[in-house]
Amino acid sequence: MPGTATPRNTRTRAKAKAAAVPAKTVETAAPAAPEPDDVDRFDILEALAITGGEPQPITLLGVEADVRRTFTGEEAAVFHGHLAANRLREAIDVITDGSGQAIWDAVAHLPADIVAKLINKVIALSGLSEGELRPLSPPSSARMAGAVRSQAYADGMASISEQRSANSTGETAAG
Repeated sequence: MPGTATPRNTRTRAKAKAAAVPAKTVETAAPAAPEPDDVDRFDILEALAITGGEPQPITLLGVEADVRRTFTGEEAAVFHGHLAANRLREAIDVITDGSGQAIWDAVAHLPADIVAKLINKVIALSGLSEGELRPLSPPSSARMAGAVRSQAYADGMASISEQRSANSTGETAAG
């Protein structure tokens, strides 16, 4: 019927309109990236740190020293770096606050396997190494390709022969 108005459902239209028009969002500023100095970073090197208590007083062939048992991660890394490079005196210096040379001089007259045993004991007291060092390299290692001469050789505790060793045939002693 013309001229008659049908009641409209304004609620349905309002809902449809609201769904079609996105609601206004409140824009917030993104948090500023932290300045490099503001970042609290965990120093992974501290995983090597040891808190082992008071130094242990020792004596070795008349040399008195204190073996430290507490180390920062950096000190532990320096110690392990010296060991890896076969710088035993320097490694002992780290754990005894400078007695490495005196300890080394005290044991210089002993056979390499005994030196290794004594140095292993000093290192074990520090808590920095759970394993043992191998005995110092034998004199024949000086002729091995790529081998590093031991500190014992460098200090005159060992010698090398000028005579060449026989070439290896690749066989084992059992074979």
